[in-house]
Amino acid sequence: MINYSITMRSVNSNLLAINQAKSRINQAKREGKNPDQADLNLVKTEKKNAFAVSQYSDVMTIEKFAKHISSHGSVYSRADISAILYITVDCMREQLLEGKKIRLGDLGDFSILLSSKGAEDADKFTAQNITDVKVQWEPGAEFKNLIADAEFNLVASRSAQAAVIKAIKEGKANVDISTPTTPDGGSDGSGSNPSGGTGSAGGNTEQSGGSSQGTGSNPSGDNKGDAGQDGSGEDNEL
Repeated sequence: MINYSITMRSVNSNLLAINQAKSRINQAKREGKNPDQADLNLVKTEKKNAFAVSQYSDVMTIEKFAKHISSHGSVYSRADISAILYITVDCMREQLLEGKKIRLGDLGDFSILLSSKGAEDADKFTAQNITDVKVQWEPGAEFKNLIADAEFNLVASRSAQAAVIKAIKEGKANVDISTPTTPDGGSDGSGSNPSGGTGSAGGNTEQSGGSSQGTGSNPSGDNKGDAGQDGSGEDNEL
């Protein structure tokens, strides 16, 4: 069962210009000035659509995963499986740093992805221009069509859960979930949109939602969620 919450995201193709207008409006208000009418009119054109954001319910550590594997009729003990997984991690890192692609059957392929600073021409480019080395995963057959077997369950977002807790502690009867809130002043996570955050103003644009934790039944846990977008360019989770 995959838990998900709903987030409102801007789909305007000119979202950058809208966010810049919001910044100028906020700056003008801080300075006690009247915002530019053109900025106010531009902000009014913002359109938001509802999108899904996955909410993970637990974190499977290597130890938990090993225990889970051993419970599936494995002849190996949890300790044996855990040791194999740790060795697998070490060997994968070693082989990737040797420039190899690792193909693990239905799990998929693992390879290196480089980030670098541009140089004026190829002659001036050196290894010093490389700024980061990341691992790229290409899903195998068993992971390319998860939606065919997936079942979904709508839950409250991290922010909504935190707002409820805050209201209960303050003895309030009503809950305001329009502003992202986290228990104990913690962070609600990154609200960036992996798919770029832009789309047609027409409104059925698909956007990818990042994963966040939240079962809906344990609002006081250590679940992380995506911060939502409000007037400053963040998502509003529901």
